[in-house]
Amino acid sequence: MTDGIAMVELLLGLPDMRVLGVAEGDDELVVTVETTAQRAWCPTCGARAEAQDRSTRSVRDLSCFGRPVRLDVRRRRWRCREQMCAARTWTEDVDALDTTAVLTRRAGAEACRQVGQQARPVAAVAREFGVCWWTVMNAVIEHGTPLADDPGRVGSVDKLGVDETSFQAARPGRATRYVTGLVDLDGRRMIDLVPGNSAADLRGWCARADPQWLAGIGVVATDLAESYRNGLSPHLDRATRVADPFHVVRAANRCVDQVRRRVQNEQLGHRGRKHDPLYRIRKLLIAGSERLVAGGTQRLLLGLRAGDPNNEILGAWLAKESVRDALDADTVTDAAVLLDKTINGCLADPVSEIRALGTTLRRWRTEILAHHVTAASNGPTEGLNLLVKEVKRCGRGFENFEHYRLRVLLRAGRPTWPQRPSPPILRTPRPHAHA
Repeated sequence: MTDGIAMVELLLGLPDMRVLGVAEGDDELVVTVETTAQRAWCPTCGARAEAQDRSTRSVRDLSCFGRPVRLDVRRRRWRCREQMCAARTWTEDVDALDTTAVLTRRAGAEACRQVGQQARPVAAVAREFGVCWWTVMNAVIEHGTPLADDPGRVGSVDKLGVDETSFQAARPGRATRYVTGLVDLDGRRMIDLVPGNSAADLRGWCARADPQWLAGIGVVATDLAESYRNGLSPHLDRATRVADPFHVVRAANRCVDQVRRRVQNEQLGHRGRKHDPLYRIRKLLIAGSERLVAGGTQRLLLGLRAGDPNNEILGAWLAKESVRDALDADTVTDAAVLLDKTINGCLADPVSEIRALGTTLRRWRTEILAHHVTAASNGPTEGLNLLVKEVKRCGRGFENFEHYRLRVLLRAGRPTWPQRPSPPILRTPRPHAHA
């Protein structure tokens, strides 16, 4: 063995492999290796086998110094010497290679990391390795499924977040399809992804979960969807249910926007246009009053004076600010007083949209006040939804829910990825250090 071959074997890093040669192929580096096993036993009868010949198999490995690498692996074929044995011949297995894949195990693990942890498109990783789409996706399934389904990935959960995201956009003849994400609010990880957003879908997931694990959940934060509130029964009846403050304020903002759109059409007979007074203040109406920049309050009042003759939009804006005041209260007692005043005022208002807001607040009063007791919100859930949408964007749309679920859990579920060596940091000398 020459020194050059020894260095190549050191770079290759595959045990029980002997490097026979290295050649420059068409836009790739071709490394020919062979196995070094000298003895084997028949897997059927256990007798010692004899070597017959070798077969060559080409697989793709990790790139080397920026160049794609192909391994031509010469594996030994063995023969059983027992005449009555049915095994006859077989080709030895190599730990570094999958049985049928054209990627080495370490290349498959890296492809899984690129697709799962880095949220890269499968097609882009496949082009980089010089294999087909299904080769990379099969590697993601093989290496990623144990990570996503690891029982120790989640552990016990005290605060659970529930929210929906779209899975497939609407098409002719098919409505938008949604999925429900379940999040560990303290651990900030995606626990699972469930197809659908109905009460039955959430209830079915709770029925399949471990009852002892569910018993440890003390708080559940959701948006203002009745389906989720109903889907938590009966498995999570003991948990404190919290209405996410973001969605409560969103309902109040929606009320303001609905009133503005209706008044706009009643006054001008068309939707908002660039120079319409109500359209120009549409963003000021849903902004918090304390966040209005200099002159913002004056522009807001001028727009209402010009386009809201009956003060309907002003009433919706005041209701929205009252909801925000109740959510910002320091104690649950103060929050209850402010919220009850807001509910009573909304229900007594002549504007139908404001009355509908009062009905929603009255129906969710207990869950809204529970936020002041538990301090729980769906903020971590909304943050993880950004990662979910990142996976959806990089995939350019999904048809297979299981593939979508796996990739979301690998990206947002915080699995325990295999440790990789961290090289020491190389630092350049400071300018004029040697002057």
